[in-house]
Order: sequence, then structure tokens, then C-alpha cells
Amino acid sequence: MTSPVRVVSFGLGPIGLAAARLALQKTSLQLVGAIDIDPAKVGQDLGDLLELGRTTGIVVEADADAALARLKPDCVLHCTSSFLPAIKDQLLLLSRHGVDVVSSSEELLVPEFQHPELAAELDAAAKASGATILGTGVNPGFAMDLLAVVASAVTMDVQSVKCVRVVDAATRRLPLQRKVGAGLSQSEFRKQLETGKFGHIGMRESVALVARGLGFELDRIEHTVEPVLAPEDHKTPFLIVKEGEVAGIRNHGYGYIQKRLVVHLDLSMYVGAPDPHDQVELESEPPISLRFPSGIAGDQATASILVNSVHGVVGARPGLVTVLDVPPARIAR
Repeated sequence: MTSPVRVVSFGLGPIGLAAARLALQKTSLQLVGAIDIDPAKVGQDLGDLLELGRTTGIVVEADADAALARLKPDCVLHCTSSFLPAIKDQLLLLSRHGVDVVSSSEELLVPEFQHPELAAELDAAAKASGATILGTGVNPGFAMDLLAVVASAVTMDVQSVKCVRVVDAATRRLPLQRKVGAGLSQSEFRKQLETGKFGHIGMRESVALVARGLGFELDRIEHTVEPVLAPEDHKTPFLIVKEGEVAGIRNHGYGYIQKRLVVHLDLSMYVGAPDPHDQVELESEPPISLRFPSGIAGDQATASILVNSVHGVVGARPGLVTVLDVPPARIAR
């Protein structure tokens, strides 16, 4: 019988905790450690943070270097930041320990798109130690990019792609509601948007991934973000959005070959969004239409795809890879 893959959870926010909870349930994985810098979490048993009603013997540690040296994991479930520059040192540390990485960082989906020099440095470090680094998730990573690429397997040709995702942010975690601006005024929304660290992250990376997967050589990628205003008061488990305040975002990503639009990603993510769903349309021979009524459950699905990607990453070539370079994730038992 094959030994279970030794896994450490690195970053214990809502998604990190959800991934850790799922990893504990898998017989083909063995969760052996947990890392986070939050003083309120350091020193606690993971079972207490997860409210399992039992201890796990896994105590949260702040010193990643020491924990990795002692635990010697095969793979890390990495959930700390959306932005590649912010996680550079973490990824370099993991590479020095020769540990494979499955990360939820959105910019890691196609890391060279915005950070070519940093991506080259990380790729070299990973290859030097035999480690593999993958960025994945549900969006980006599946619903509006990889799913369209996989669907093309049953076509003879694809002329264009449109992916639509509608998410009722009221059903999602508080950090996501804040990230899409729920409860802000329009002026506050604009100020936050100017920071470049607000709203949905990874739209341009998704366009780039679809194009790469389908062999489209794009001339340019564009994206737009606009606030969606609440038509009436709406209460979530975490906050209240008043009529006229920002309920969330409408985000478009466009990929062009000359003047021809070949990739269009349309994301609506706001409190009270009606008819949540995911849809992929391929203008192809034969035409393809996929629809997920009620939509793909974002938080649960993100934790799932992280955990379900571990085996593929552990078996993949060393270096910085994308979801196009590893086998499509499938359920781990």
C-alpha cells in the first residue's frame, strides 16, 4: 500500500482552514503540521481552530523554517496572499526545503504574466531542489479558465470562448464580501480600486490561461471593474448593505486577436445577485455549452481543488507549473 502524502497547511485563514479540515478527512493524505503567523492561532491545536471537538496533535507554529525542517512534508497547502510579490519569500523557503506547493494565490495561476522576473527566479529555485509549485483555485483556476480548456477536448476547432460566473456574495465568507466592496460608498469603492489590491484578483491571468490552453495568440488583454449598487437593503451573516451602497462588482476580462474578441470572461459577484450560476460557451465545432445551476460553491470548491491537486503536483515535473501542465485534479480519497 502506498504511504499517504505528508502535508502541511501554510496559512490558516478561512480557505486555509477549510483545506486543512478536508485534508484531515483523506486517507491518502496525512496532515502533519500547520503554519500561521497570527498570534491568536499560534500554539493552538488545529482541532480547536476547526472546532472539531477533539485535538489533532497538530499545533500551529509561526516559524515556518523550523517546522518544515522538522516535519519534512511532501507538499504544502499554501493559502496566504493573492499577490506574488507578497509570497515570494515563502515560496523560496519552501523550495529550499524541496517541498511541493499547491497555492491558492491568484497571481500564481500564470505567474509570468505580471511578474516575469520573479517567476523565473521561483522556477529556477524550485527546479534546483526538485520542488513543484502550482497556483490553482476555483476562480481563477477552474470555473472561468481550465473548464473551458478541458471542454475543448470534444471539439474539432474553437473560434471563441465566453465564460459567465454569477456569485451571490451574501453566501460567501466575510473576507470575500469585503474584497468586493460590499457596504462601501461609490467614492470609497473607487479609492479601494486604485490600490490594485481590491476586488477579484486574477481575471487577466484567467484570460491568459484560456488563450494558452486553446492556442490563441492574443494581441492584448483588457479588463474592466465596475461597482454594482444595491437596489434595496440586504443583510448578510456579517454585514448590512444599504440601498444605494456598493453590493459588489461586475468584472469583465477580454482577450483579442487584432480586433477580434476571442476570450470574454464575465464575472458578477455581489450581495443579492440573482440566479447564481456558472456557464461556459464555446463557439466551436460542435458548439459546447456547460451550465452549473446555482453556481460552483466557491469556498468549499476552493478548498477541494487545493486538496485534490496534491497528488498531481507531487507527481509533476519540478519547477513553476500551471494547471495546464499537471493532470486535471480529481477527487482524493
